[in-house]
Amino acid sequence: MAQVVVAIQMVLEEKFVYKHDVHPLRAVGTEDALDAFCQIGHQPLIALALLGNIGSIAFFNFAGISVTKEISATTRMVLDSLRTLVIWAVSLAVGWETFHGLEVLGFGVLLTGAALYNGLHRPLLARLRRRGDESSGAEREGLLHGDSTAINSDS
Repeated sequence: MAQVVVAIQMVLEEKFVYKHDVHPLRAVGTEDALDAFCQIGHQPLIALALLGNIGSIAFFNFAGISVTKEISATTRMVLDSLRTLVIWAVSLAVGWETFHGLEVLGFGVLLTGAALYNGLHRPLLARLRRRGDESSGAEREGLLHGDSTAINSDS
């Protein structure tokens, strides 16, 4: 469900950015900061973490909206999948997470689905078809010795 909600958000952001020609920094700057200040007032220990999060989230949103505006929402989702891979790899390297082979399969399914949706398979299939046409033509010519007359023709 989370992926569906995020996908809807990305598509709506794309429509909004194109329709209103919004600069990415302006879109990021419209976040609700009052809730963050309320949390700092109740838990002063999170002030440093909040400052780090504000910087990283602002950059992340700016980069994401820039990709959506310049390319498309689907490209942004593919890049978001790669972000997931980097976070997973760092978590494994630092020891915050243990390796489970099924996660690799799941991530492969995720990337395959995104690649198929974005049509990344079409150039590969076109190249394979061209190779198949060339080899079958040479094979046919070799079998028929240059004669393209069918064996069972009436001539």
